[in-house]
Amino acid sequence: ATSSVAAAILFGSVGVACAGMYVRCNVAGDVRAINAAYNPRASPLTFSYASVYTLFHHITVFGAILLFAYMAEFHPPYPHSEKSYDRDQFFFLTFLLIFAACFTVRRNGGVTFLKDKDKVKKVKGGNEAAKLVDGAPPSPPSREPVSATAPASPHNDVLSRDQTEEWKGWMQFMFLLYHYYHAEEVYNSIRIMITCYVWMTGFGNFSFFYLKQDYSAVRVLQMLWRLNFLVFFLCLSQGTTYILYYICPLHTFFFGMVYVSMSTMRSLNYSKYGLRIKLACLAFFIFLTWDVDTGLFQLLHFFLGRTPQLGAGVGVMWEWYFRSTLDHWSTFLGMIFAANFPITSLLGRRLEALPPAQHFIAKAAIGAPLLVASYYWATGPFLQGKFDYNATNCYYGFVPLITYIYFRNIHPTLRSYSLNMLHEIGKTTLETYLMQHHIWLTSNAKSLLTLVPGWPKVNFLVVTAIYFFVSRRLYKLTLYLRGMLMPDNVGTCLRSLAAILGAVMASYCAAVTLDFTGVVSLISICVVAVCGGTALHIYIHTKTWKTHVSKGSPEAAAGEANNMLPLVAGAACLVFLAGGCRAAALGGAGKVAALPKECGDFANDGQWVQVNTCNEFQRGVVQIDYGVRGDLSDCGGRSVWGWNVPDDKRCRFVQRNAKSVKTALAGGQVVFVGDSLTRNVYHALCRVLGDTGAGAYSTDVEPHTDITKELAGVHLEFRWAPLASEQATRLAEVLKQRAAPDAIVMGGGLWDTLHSEKDIHEAGIKNLIKEMRAADKAGVPVVWQVPTTINDPALNSEKKRGNMTEREVQKVRDIYKAKGVLSSARFVLDGPSFTSKRAAESYDGVHYPAYVYDAGVQILLNAFDWLVPEKYLPPNSQNEPGKNANVFLGAMMLALSFVGLFFFDGYFGASVLVSKIFLGQTPSELYAEALAPVHEKHGLPAVAGEAAAVFKKNNETDEDVEMSGLLLKDNDCLVPDHTKPTPSLSEEPLRKETRAH
Repeated sequence: ATSSVAAAILFGSVGVACAGMYVRCNVAGDVRAINAAYNPRASPLTFSYASVYTLFHHITVFGAILLFAYMAEFHPPYPHSEKSYDRDQFFFLTFLLIFAACFTVRRNGGVTFLKDKDKVKKVKGGNEAAKLVDGAPPSPPSREPVSATAPASPHNDVLSRDQTEEWKGWMQFMFLLYHYYHAEEVYNSIRIMITCYVWMTGFGNFSFFYLKQDYSAVRVLQMLWRLNFLVFFLCLSQGTTYILYYICPLHTFFFGMVYVSMSTMRSLNYSKYGLRIKLACLAFFIFLTWDVDTGLFQLLHFFLGRTPQLGAGVGVMWEWYFRSTLDHWSTFLGMIFAANFPITSLLGRRLEALPPAQHFIAKAAIGAPLLVASYYWATGPFLQGKFDYNATNCYYGFVPLITYIYFRNIHPTLRSYSLNMLHEIGKTTLETYLMQHHIWLTSNAKSLLTLVPGWPKVNFLVVTAIYFFVSRRLYKLTLYLRGMLMPDNVGTCLRSLAAILGAVMASYCAAVTLDFTGVVSLISICVVAVCGGTALHIYIHTKTWKTHVSKGSPEAAAGEANNMLPLVAGAACLVFLAGGCRAAALGGAGKVAALPKECGDFANDGQWVQVNTCNEFQRGVVQIDYGVRGDLSDCGGRSVWGWNVPDDKRCRFVQRNAKSVKTALAGGQVVFVGDSLTRNVYHALCRVLGDTGAGAYSTDVEPHTDITKELAGVHLEFRWAPLASEQATRLAEVLKQRAAPDAIVMGGGLWDTLHSEKDIHEAGIKNLIKEMRAADKAGVPVVWQVPTTINDPALNSEKKRGNMTEREVQKVRDIYKAKGVLSSARFVLDGPSFTSKRAAESYDGVHYPAYVYDAGVQILLNAFDWLVPEKYLPPNSQNEPGKNANVFLGAMMLALSFVGLFFFDGYFGASVLVSKIFLGQTPSELYAEALAPVHEKHGLPAVAGEAAAVFKKNNETDEDVEMSGLLLKDNDCLVPDHTKPTPSLSEEPLRKETRAH
């Protein structure tokens, strides 16, 4: 792709300049710049030698990783492997992770949890707390508001930073494992996990904007960098599309929704009801855009195309509608929870200050409706099939999410600990999501990278280690480069983006020029990159070297003696790297792609191989269900068809599954014309497309008749024509149809040996060739099936034993070849190639078991890659934005949102009654007390109310809930950075000084 060439020129030029600068520093004996590049803390870019070298160093490492991903995708050392789901291994790895993670449990932030009753905090009027401290027996709830509050810190509060990292970690592991094994049976669970990620986008970004009031362009640009820097260069280097990595546009879009919501009329953000009215307006917008087919979605996204492309089979408009609809309420619900977070935290700590019995009853009363809702979800919508579930996930997905949050935080001890292994996995979810497409998996996450062929479990271990190492490195690179190029200065940010865009455009123009002149090659790319890198090196050297040397040791000037050495060294490094890539490309395999027509020479070249089909899971099932016992030595095997590996790396033949066949033939038509041998191949194709009973023995079916089936959107016909003359006639009939078929498969010759005179047979062959050539001229590919191997001892009649032996049939094959039948076909399916080694299994001397014909149809399906052109199917009229709108369920979500907003309840009504009964106050009445310390600490507008005044007067502790615990450091996630809980602001200073409205 032109974009891949552009990426090679861009990173190659920077790499040449970087290598030259490195050599110059070493020759001059001044390694200050080299040492600066390894400083773990990034400093804003300045036009100095050390700073520029540091930038080039990290860009070069970044480019090297992209090159590795490109080689893994397009030129792997071994062919990519097919995904294979093993339920036993999938759940074994899942439970192994949980088991191993349990050994990494740790106390959050090293904070000692305060759980002694004598450390319960008291505020004015806290009689109930005094009784607890004095050890008095618990009393029933009084009507007076309870003022006792259990202590809190950012490390043991609801959804602390450590806990959200842990949450993302185990979800990301399951998400990746689902993709690796193609575990479709857990799809609905994975769908919920994606909902959780999108929910965190609203939860974290709302909290950031509420506390820091930072709506600057710098904040927006830094967030867009974090979410899109890596994906932009993946699209450039891999030649892919943005929508393919749909998580990135999804989080970018919903970040924008939070930003616009919070920055518009921002003075209302600190009004008790003003903020909630504003969010209610956003809820109506969401409802009208996605839940009602008003056309608003299309109006807002008019710029999205409808042409099929990679990652969007029916166009970006539908793909984006589908992806955004799945979670269109999730971000908003996260915003509601964040708005109610201080109240939710205070409510929980108030309940924890109650006597144990009351505490237990109160928490159980809140959890009960959540469990009931989760039960109905788990036994209802969750059990639906994939496509039905997709239509309801946006309405029901929050149920298990809120339930998980509640029970994960139900007790202070649970909140105070997290699993560090999952915490570490959770740090790099964005990079692991993106790089799974090209390093862990390949072919855009459709196949597996293979570095240890034949050892799938060892390969899994090796590739996983590389994958996680690369992901962690990319995470650090992204943040480091952001620190250099996107500091807290909008002018610098814009100049950096302009420079990056200019460099990309210049490289792309060079790539287009090479393509236009027809000279794209590894050599030409190296020449352009060396020239660009040399020019860049000379410019940087001229402008910065003398100043750099003057600040170092006098001996450093010795490097001026040889100015050519660094330039030659930079060019040599690139040439050496290019040579290595060239060798890897020539010696390795190729990318999974449609087979070219040149592969026709190898399509029939294969053999039957023995494969042991027994595995641990199957043995366990048969032992439990059928009492069959045994060890591995008792496992049998079966023969399967496989291809010999050809020299042409493009010819990677694989067994085609139903999904790939349906995709290739969707909306198409395949016609089979011939005798019973051709009919058996027809039945084999029907079995691939889902008709498992096709070809089964039945006395109720007339054998010598036509058959028509519609399977998975593919029209399949078989027309009975055993003689050559009949085949010519039936072929002419097919060609006269209004709609020409995508392919015609023909075969014959055996009946003519029994029932035709020689001259009649030859005349029939002549007419057959004529019609085959007419079909070819009309653009309809014809496949000729050569008669399969005959098992002479099994022939069941004297006539067959005299005229249909293998020797006689071979003469027929030779005649058809000599007359030109084979040369008139676009492809020849050679029957003896897949039957000669199975001749003994032919029960009547002519026909074979079904699995033998399954091998023949696999050869045919591989040939369809070049025989059946890729068709442009107009977008399905049913796949239009608005298809998944559901006014009733949307209204339900609207009502639920209003409950969360105007009842001030993070659990959407589950805790209102409990709060009133046990604390004497509703969550709404806790607003002032919960928000006052947050506003006081962060310089936000004062909260009006009696409880707020009490807090201000009695502010004798700093153990109040820290809403700042929701903020993020510059770590990573699928959730935007600044959406993870961090330590309190007393422990981590604000990056910017907040301002009060």
